[in-house]
Amino acid sequence: MGKYIFQELNDTLIWGKFSQTSKEYSLFNDSIYLNSFGGKYKLYLVKKGDYIKAGLVVILKDEKNLKVDDLVIYSGILFEDGSAQKSSKVTLERFEISNFIIEELDKLYEHIEFVLSPYVDDIRAFLWHNYHSSKDSDKYSVSIRYTSYLDISSLSNFINEEDSEIFKNLETLRKRNIREARKKEAYTIVTNEVELFILYYKKLMLKQDQIVSMEKLSNIKNLITTLVNKKKAKIYVSKNSQNEIQYITIFAWDKFRAYYLFGAPNPDASERYRGTISFWDAFIDLAHNGVITVDMEGVNSPQRGWFKLSFGGNLKTYYHIKKAYCEE
Repeated sequence: MGKYIFQELNDTLIWGKFSQTSKEYSLFNDSIYLNSFGGKYKLYLVKKGDYIKAGLVVILKDEKNLKVDDLVIYSGILFEDGSAQKSSKVTLERFEISNFIIEELDKLYEHIEFVLSPYVDDIRAFLWHNYHSSKDSDKYSVSIRYTSYLDISSLSNFINEEDSEIFKNLETLRKRNIREARKKEAYTIVTNEVELFILYYKKLMLKQDQIVSMEKLSNIKNLITTLVNKKKAKIYVSKNSQNEIQYITIFAWDKFRAYYLFGAPNPDASERYRGTISFWDAFIDLAHNGVITVDMEGVNSPQRGWFKLSFGGNLKTYYHIKKAYCEE
């Protein structure tokens, strides 16, 4: 009998109890989120005897193939909290567990693919799998992605927002946008009007010549509605002094941090500050409600990446793991 046991898990209570103790936990692998994004998924546990050593979240394309879904930003492996162990033992054990998971997935699936948490920084098991094979079909490919973690704690209590540490670290244009928005009496409210966001989101996709299926729009709507109703997300609507909508952002959170999920401008609005003030006012509200860190959720394209990084923040790498032979 082997050292570890790999088993499928259908009990969300057990999953929740384990996953929320893991450093790799995020809102995206919470059962509430996974049951609301519209896709199919499976949960697995890696156990040593009766003790849970790791968990695994995979998104199903079908019963024999895995996929990534752009609504589930992080999936993959969640390890047990190893803070009480020696670092050398943690490193060795996690490498062993990763190798074990690879072997088990190879038995179950033909197409293997997921995106790891930024807290998984050792990907040797994937890079070294069948290292000496001459066949690419035996190996995993690894792509690097980036996000930004932004510390908003200095906005939790201020007299003048420009004295906050985060404001001081803003790119010059962001500062100028905020000052312009304040001068022109722009403001931001919280709403539960999911349909309003969907309306502007559809307009944004149309403007970018992107086709979004009705199924995906329905999934996004259901996801936002669920998170808002569960008090795990807010819809922020920024308006100008004439009460005209400028921009809508949606942020969600778990016990560790908040996440930027979606944003959409009013395509008929022309105010230069519209995106900046929507993010900024959301940061202030989140900070007042105890959020310290915001995951800006991806800086993987030049234009959006520059915008998100202009608020400051620290770059974080994370990894897209894929079995190389699984080309579509």
